Amino acid sequence: MTSVLVGSPAGNVAGAGPRVEPAPAVRLRREPYGYLAYVGQRDHFFAVGDAGAAVLRAAEAGSAGRPAGPDAPAPWEAPDGREAAETLARFGVIRPAARGAPAVAEEPHHGISLLGSFTGVPEVDRPLVVNCFATASCPLRCRYCYADDLMGPVPGRGRRDRVEAVAEMAAAVPAMVAVITGGEPLSRPAQTRALIDALGGPKSIVLDTSGVGGIEDLVPVLLRFGVHLRVSLDSLDPAANDLLRPLAGRHRGELAPSGTAAVTALRVAAEAGLSTTVQTVVTSANDSPEALLRTRDALVARGVRNWVLHALVPAGKAAAARNAVLRPRPDVRQVLAELVARSVADGTPLNIRVTGGAGARNAALLIGSDGRLYVEEDRRGKVPIAAPGDPTAQVLAAFRREVSGTGHAGRYLNGTLQPFNHRLVRAPFGAETQGAR
Repeated sequence: MTSVLVGSPAGNVAGAGPRVEPAPAVRLRREPYGYLAYVGQRDHFFAVGDAGAAVLRAAEAGSAGRPAGPDAPAPWEAPDGREAAETLARFGVIRPAARGAPAVAEEPHHGISLLGSFTGVPEVDRPLVVNCFATASCPLRCRYCYADDLMGPVPGRGRRDRVEAVAEMAAAVPAMVAVITGGEPLSRPAQTRALIDALGGPKSIVLDTSGVGGIEDLVPVLLRFGVHLRVSLDSLDPAANDLLRPLAGRHRGELAPSGTAAVTALRVAAEAGLSTTVQTVVTSANDSPEALLRTRDALVARGVRNWVLHALVPAGKAAAARNAVLRPRPDVRQVLAELVARSVADGTPLNIRVTGGAGARNAALLIGSDGRLYVEEDRRGKVPIAAPGDPTAQVLAAFRREVSGTGHAGRYLNGTLQPFNHRLVRAPFGAETQGAR
């Protein structure tokens, strides 16, 4: 049988068996519709169905050393399979398996997360992501902090973080990705390093930071485990950023302010070759199309290739009446959709993800510094649903009982934003793909 190497003209590669493999830092999980693929270089999930799922099955089998045999079908041989394979390669999910084979040039996925004939965000019954507090300590006093209710003392233990309990709890959560967060992980680098050491390998790791405190000492462990660095930055104007994300009074003059620290972290990451994302909370201070486009272009000029946008929702400190002025414009979802579409039209080399908004509550999992697993509920705030020592089966049952499977998936699969048909995702692989509204 003749198979087609991704990126090669049909029929010019002879031989049997898989010809593609998962790209580096890609984690795959089988789902009823096909696959979830997490691309570590982009810190991005794709739900893959139809012909793309067949390609990934072959790629997964090949990477596990299971030859397909001389008569096995090549899923990319049919026109829809060839297009699916080329799309997956352009989005960094697969690569040619043969040495010296011509690679497909990667392209930004912009707002795309669903690859296949989906009519909405697929529900999941296992977690994609678990957020893990390295510490409850934070030198910032962000005006919209979502996690301030977990920043207080650990009950009965003063302010001592229980990093070993966090690691134990995270190991019991069958998520594909662990996000090391806080508090500010850089304020406790030894604890952050310990969590990465404990969780790296079984899970892909993301370090979620403001940059305050400096990442330089952690670069070796970040490189060793292929950690993706996610830096919070709401404005490239340092003064504007610092108004939203100010230092606590006792740290002023001791630590670099948040705007300066974030830009420094991006520079250090670029010099070290770390894959990096900037995440921006969209508020009334930065929600105009003009401001968003300025930030987009400034990030690209600095070499940033991944951007996550969170439209502010009234949770945590953002729910306080005094912070109502920060809430973004009513049409913020449309503004963000137009930003993504404009970026496609401009050919902007930037991967963009927009997280689900108010409809994504009961969607995020978070392990506090006490080691307990929490879910954010509509009225009660963060509610514990599991504790260190609980077996995985019990944790999974709690996830299925307490967490919205569609909301959780939508949070990471552009649940409220897949507003256009991408030119790389055509029929029959995905022309009908649309996100849930």
